[in-house]
Amino acid sequence: MARNREFSQLGSFVVVDDNNGNIAITSTSTPYVGIGTTNPIHKLDVAGIATFREDVLVGGGLTVAQDINFFGNLYKDGQIFNPGGGVGVGSTTFNPSSGVIDPRIGVGFTDINFVGAGLSVTGYGSTVVVDFNNLSLSVDATVPSLTMLSGGTTLVKNTSYSADTTAATYTVTLPANKNSGDFVELHDTESNWDINNLMVATPNNEQFKNYEGVIDSPLQCDVAGAAVKLVWTNTYWRVFA
Repeated sequence: MARNREFSQLGSFVVVDDNNGNIAITSTSTPYVGIGTTNPIHKLDVAGIATFREDVLVGGGLTVAQDINFFGNLYKDGQIFNPGGGVGVGSTTFNPSSGVIDPRIGVGFTDINFVGAGLSVTGYGSTVVVDFNNLSLSVDATVPSLTMLSGGTTLVKNTSYSADTTAATYTVTLPANKNSGDFVELHDTESNWDINNLMVATPNNEQFKNYEGVIDSPLQCDVAGAAVKLVWTNTYWRVFA
């Protein structure tokens, strides 16, 4: 037999279920519960005191279904957590002089702490190396290698090729998806373009243009040992040879 107790006053009810250990608060309107206050303005309103002791202690895990809005600082193990400080890479100590780093790491700030012998940053074909022991800085720009061709294929924009026509003449097709300023570069691998020509076609009958005028597709590359750079101008492929 369940042992329930119910208290009611002014349209609100407090139900205590001794068997299940549940306490329910119901009302004909929205009920507010106040701890430390007789005038709660939230579903649960805890009025604590201005000390470093917790107003609410959760012994296990805490799951929050929506956002958490902080009006003060966030602490971890009694220590303030990232109070507008820097981010230490290789270190658990923050730099208190740093500006606020919102969800970003070091955007607009110069005082990020790195702990170690050096720092290497690689991107867009270049590598920046900082040697903390000798206080030196070096930059290495990587030049991309040529892609080897020996037969017909569809080319990729912003790529350089070495085209070998030793075996026979063949046709390569320029990319259909391109933007103004995109390029394709072609080099005669074995100086055989005069014997076996390299033919360059366009997917939508776009034209070429060199210093003499407009050229219909396909473009015939027939000069031994030549290098040709084709740049899309939104109107035609500009030929630089």
